[in-house]
Amino acid sequence: MQAEEYGLYEESMHEVMRHRRRIGEAIECLDREPESVPCTDQLIYRFLKLQDAMGKKLFRAYLSIVGEMDETMTMIDILNKLEKWHLLERSFWKSVRDIRNEIAHNYDDDPEVTKLIVSQIKEALPKIDEIISRIEESAAKKRLL
Repeated sequence: MQAEEYGLYEESMHEVMRHRRRIGEAIECLDREPESVPCTDQLIYRFLKLQDAMGKKLFRAYLSIVGEMDETMTMIDILNKLEKWHLLERSFWKSVRDIRNEIAHNYDDDPEVTKLIVSQIKEALPKIDEIISRIEESAAKKRLL
């Protein structure tokens, strides 16, 4: 494994964890102020950034450090590999993408839709955390080899 590849992985993981921490802060804020627009905006913005950082950076960086990344791979190829190794479920990641698309098309148009989106994000977070942990654990094992 090249140091450069592992460096990209570490940068990606750092970015993912930064967005995840901010999501936690936004949820705490919403627990105190359920109708807070800034807290809701922060949650939704950071969820978008988290999903993007995982899908476009972390997954690719992880596959690079394990020697499985090919620049011609599509997102479906990447998800198939990650699912094969039990790091995520493609159907779950599709639901995360669906939340992202809902935000892109309908956020801020309807308060009820916004509440639904916030609820979906909160519901998805435990599985997202599992994915992050599994990737971290697997990468740590690979680094020791």
